[in-house]
Amino acid sequence: MSEAPADRPRRSYKASIDVVSPPAQRAGLADRGQCFLGVSLENSNFTPGKLAAMLRWIARHFPRCTVLVGDSIHRITLASTRSLSEDEALSRALALGDRFIADTRALFAAEREHTRFTYLRCSEVQEWDAYARLRRSLADCHREDPRFRESVEASGRRFHRRQSDRLTEAALERRLRMSSQYLLEEFAVFACLVQKDLSVMVYPGSFSTLAEITDGGHPYAPEELRRLTLVSLSLRGR
Repeated sequence: MSEAPADRPRRSYKASIDVVSPPAQRAGLADRGQCFLGVSLENSNFTPGKLAAMLRWIARHFPRCTVLVGDSIHRITLASTRSLSEDEALSRALALGDRFIADTRALFAAEREHTRFTYLRCSEVQEWDAYARLRRSLADCHREDPRFRESVEASGRRFHRRQSDRLTEAALERRLRMSSQYLLEEFAVFACLVQKDLSVMVYPGSFSTLAEITDGGHPYAPEELRRLTLVSLSLRGR
């Protein structure tokens, strides 16, 4: 969801495991066969040097990887932080997804000998029949389960914390609602991938609510999410 400045030219990084949720799944990661890499657009963790480090890590652990490009869900971030209309935000988000794919093909091709990488857009997954059902299930959980709702809303508050002093109460409330929408849509997409046997997610950073789900902290969340294994990577310059 976050935006950040560009990477330094030619800087090299090393990726390593920070946390695996649930922890018991860490030992068997290499036996799972495939994973998906969650890509947040306009996020500093996906600049070329850092992305190359993640791909090298994935290539050492998985023969197949689906690259999930968060295009359509990024419209929510654009609409909430840049005052774009829904149509403008969606158009820009889809274009940013196309640009990411065009700009990274060479990076993924460099690891083709070790791992077969396949792009998949969130906009594609949101057209799947299962997506609407899972999105409704998450909306029900958000409405009826106070612990889940509080966790989702806390994630939104952390995301907007740096801007909160400059926003009116109404503007901040709108952003928080949209952040919750973002997470519920994103989680529904992840659940769809688990249904396709993509049950290991790799991401550079933390997903607090999602980690809570995978660790068993939200038993009313969709079963697909509770079967997910979340691998959070750390990236260090070298």
